[in-house]
Amino acid sequence: MSYSKKIKVPYMLCDRYENLSMRNLVSIIGDVSLSHSYILEKGFDMAKLRWIVYSWDIEILKVINENDELEISTYVVDMNKFYAYRNVIVRRDNEIVVKAYGVFLLVDIDRMRPVKMPAALLEAYIKDDLIYKKPKLTYKKDFANSKEIMIRYTDIDSNFHVNNAVYFDYIIDLCQIDTKDINFFNIVYKHEIRNKESIIGEYTEEDGQIDYRLRSVDGKTIYTYGKIIRNV
Repeated sequence: MSYSKKIKVPYMLCDRYENLSMRNLVSIIGDVSLSHSYILEKGFDMAKLRWIVYSWDIEILKVINENDELEISTYVVDMNKFYAYRNVIVRRDNEIVVKAYGVFLLVDIDRMRPVKMPAALLEAYIKDDLIYKKPKLTYKKDFANSKEIMIRYTDIDSNFHVNNAVYFDYIIDLCQIDTKDINFFNIVYKHEIRNKESIIGEYTEEDGQIDYRLRSVDGKTIYTYGKIIRNV
């Protein structure tokens, strides 16, 4: 059972070129996905449980602009004991402009550990047909560029760690790339950024493909990694 929501893109969510920023695009599709979960979970005790994002694969077919009227639709395409797998499709004037594949992990908020979903909850998530398949990717491990990134007080959310959407600001700033130049954005969240004053961002670019990661200053923890493909 899919779920859809319509929005009009306000100026405040756009970048210098009046395009919907990556951070806010991800915030919107994530919010629609979670709203769908709240509907499906009605009647279940979810007080101590929370969905967190594990990864996004986002293909931008056409850039989204200020004042665009969008319809965002989300579909549950698979479930297992710990994960929910979703497609999100963004349409403008009935034309698909963004396709995404998101993986969400259910955690116990007291222990911040993955928790197994009860059978009744799994049954509540009625599966839809797959629309957008997650691509197979390989990642580089050597990086030509690095930068220290300072963690701002306002980057911390109600979970007392850096909000998942803020990572996109870090990465866009690190790689110096604008939304209008992005064809594909992949991000995998490995560890939360918590109680840190700064982190290290690293990236390398070859043939229009950018591999990046965010790590701890001492190099012991990888917070996130992924790949960006430029428009040709």
